[in-house]
Amino acid sequence: MNWTTKYWDALEQLYWTPKYLGLKSISRRHWQVEGDRVSVPVAMTNATGPLYRRATTARSFVTTVRRQEETFNHLFDLTFGILDGALTNRIFCRLLNEDRNDRLESHGRELGQTLGADDLYNVFQHDGFFSGADWTIAVELKFDALTSLDQLAKYMLALALERRATGHRKPIVLAYIAPRPDDLTSRAFPFPLDKIGADQLPTILGGAKTSVLKRLAPVMDLLPDLLDDLRVVAFSWSDFLATLEQEQADLPEETVEGRTVRRLLGGLADEIRQHPLARLE
Repeated sequence: MNWTTKYWDALEQLYWTPKYLGLKSISRRHWQVEGDRVSVPVAMTNATGPLYRRATTARSFVTTVRRQEETFNHLFDLTFGILDGALTNRIFCRLLNEDRNDRLESHGRELGQTLGADDLYNVFQHDGFFSGADWTIAVELKFDALTSLDQLAKYMLALALERRATGHRKPIVLAYIAPRPDDLTSRAFPFPLDKIGADQLPTILGGAKTSVLKRLAPVMDLLPDLLDDLRVVAFSWSDFLATLEQEQADLPEETVEGRTVRRLLGGLADEIRQHPLARLE
């Protein structure tokens, strides 16, 4: 049994016990039924928010929830939140065919606070952001969603904030992982990935939303150099899966530590294999 089964078990428990999510049921004795309509006391509702109901059956819940990008992202975050930074660096260097000796720290929702921008999460929710002493890589995971110039501008914002916070100019990478990576990027960007640089700044800003442009204004002076240092790449889920499998195979089975990390990577790899939208080759 993979460790990821524990995660799905926890989600199923939340399905059956929604009070753990801060939700409270309204029993039928409080319902007032008139024809095909039901009303409930105002005091039992959230005056500024929505009402909720179950829209899936227990049988379809597992299938439905496993198709969501957000739930896979949780498993991705957990995996790289547990891995040592040297192993994270090795995995992404293998994926990018690079040779760097570094330790990559994984950042989650706390990224904005770390970079001195507490409300960054209100504007930008990254899938992966890994920073080291010598390079930084951001990762965007896709299954059936699209990307855009606006999303690229959001990653530029986070990378610029990091550069401002550290005062250190270093290579940076934005890696997309998607079922059909070439289709994803060609539909979103009016320039080839290998042509991204300062010359494309006006085009990117032209596709960014006002809320993002507002946040970019204080770091606008950093963007030309940042774009010149930025490498944008796109890989398939098959590429990423092969990388995890290779890394897993290189780990020693004869040590507890090796078996533990093999199990950790194996769980994430199995989730990719089983995901209905990964479209593995």
